[in-house]
Amino acid sequence: MADWESLKPLRTHLKILNWVITGLTFVILIVAFRFLGSNPPKDNLSVRAKIIAKSGASIRESPSKNGKILIIAPLHSEIEIIQRKVQNDTIDNRKGSWVKVRYQKKTGYVWEHLIN
Repeated sequence: MADWESLKPLRTHLKILNWVITGLTFVILIVAFRFLGSNPPKDNLSVRAKIIAKSGASIRESPSKNGKILIIAPLHSEIEIIQRKVQNDTIDNRKGSWVKVRYQKKTGYVWEHLIN
């Protein structure tokens, strides 16, 4: 028959091993949740462009040369592109399309040849 006194060191080692495994599991879970929570979805990443027209670019209410001007973005201004090729058009015999953009909290449309 087993002597219970001789098994005490084994029980102590098992308790220590149990605490080590629990601690490591806890650390792994914290690290995993930290990495999973820190990476935003790629859909939230915005695409940026700059105004390349020397006279700036008119941000319009509608995708048309006749659309009301909301704001004029000066040369080298950075804008956020929301949607490319919203509507095809020809302006001054130049074919292109309108791009939906956001600039200074205003959302509108800019002629694609005025941005990079």
